[in-house]
Amino acid sequence: MVIGIIGASISGLIAGKRLAETGHDVTVIEKSRSLGGRLKTVELDSLNLDVGLTHFDVSTNTFGTFVKQQLEKGSVQKWTKDFGLYDGMEVFDIDPNSDSRQRYTGTNGLQSLAESMSRWVDIKSEEQAGGLTYIGPDRGKKRSWMINLTDISVFECDAVILATSAVQAYGLLQTAQNRTESRRIIRHIDDIRYDGCFSLAATYDSQEVPDWKGIECEKSALKWISNESSKLDTDKTALVIQSTPDFYRKHAQKSEEEVKEMLLEEASNIIGSWVLRPQSTHIENWKYFKTKNPINEYFMELELEDAPLALIGDYLGGSSLENAFVSGYNLSEYWNKKYTEVTA
Repeated sequence: MVIGIIGASISGLIAGKRLAETGHDVTVIEKSRSLGGRLKTVELDSLNLDVGLTHFDVSTNTFGTFVKQQLEKGSVQKWTKDFGLYDGMEVFDIDPNSDSRQRYTGTNGLQSLAESMSRWVDIKSEEQAGGLTYIGPDRGKKRSWMINLTDISVFECDAVILATSAVQAYGLLQTAQNRTESRRIIRHIDDIRYDGCFSLAATYDSQEVPDWKGIECEKSALKWISNESSKLDTDKTALVIQSTPDFYRKHAQKSEEEVKEMLLEEASNIIGSWVLRPQSTHIENWKYFKTKNPINEYFMELELEDAPLALIGDYLGGSSLENAFVSGYNLSEYWNKKYTEVTA
């Protein structure tokens, strides 16, 4: 089959990789220049800093096998089992409520994981899907689906996978709902809600690198402070400072400069006034950072034998990086069995 995947998230990329390995012709359409969604890495003063997810852990064999392979390749490293805790008044070296799970991160930024999976598929980056057109069984020489791109071009394919946020998937399905049986899925994903997050990367020219890996924050406008230097072979201090959902909701309409100053001020109350004087900064506005109420299914599929369409992502089965990976992996396993005659 010719398969069009909308969204180069980890769920879309692992699904695309595994489907391509069995002979399907896979193209991923991504509106951004970068791949991986929340696995976003930015270069700041020659350092690669994770401004989306800064680390992950493992609880399933499926994801664990993948992580083991990445460890062997050297693209993933073990980071720490314990983080510090700021309780609103003081910082503790170890969070007493932590379960001491092994945390992992990239050796040169988490985005490299996404880039390694993209080699198996064709990537159309900086191309935005604006809608879907269902052609159906009476299509002559045309394929089952047309993905309508916002530059007025189209991509024709036999099957579509939506690997976007639930909000974006909802919008795309709305464009096709009069021609398909998509209303059942639309009703489900219309209820999905997200927490937003501001993520600020900052480097410091003459500040000694802290000896902690990360600090989880309570009773603060901050949720998390990551010592990015501890992931890298560098004597330069670099942090990623992330806001709480409440802070995001209150200040989403403010300018980046205003938000940056507030985040630095909050961080200075926790780790010291030196944090107010960064050398360089980069701020990321994550409107759909974490799903609040994920659906208890790993993927959702339209019941159209002649025109497969499925939804995958981090709002299906859970809200973690691992859940997103397993969502795409499970769909690819299911489709590789279901449509094996196509590639035989």
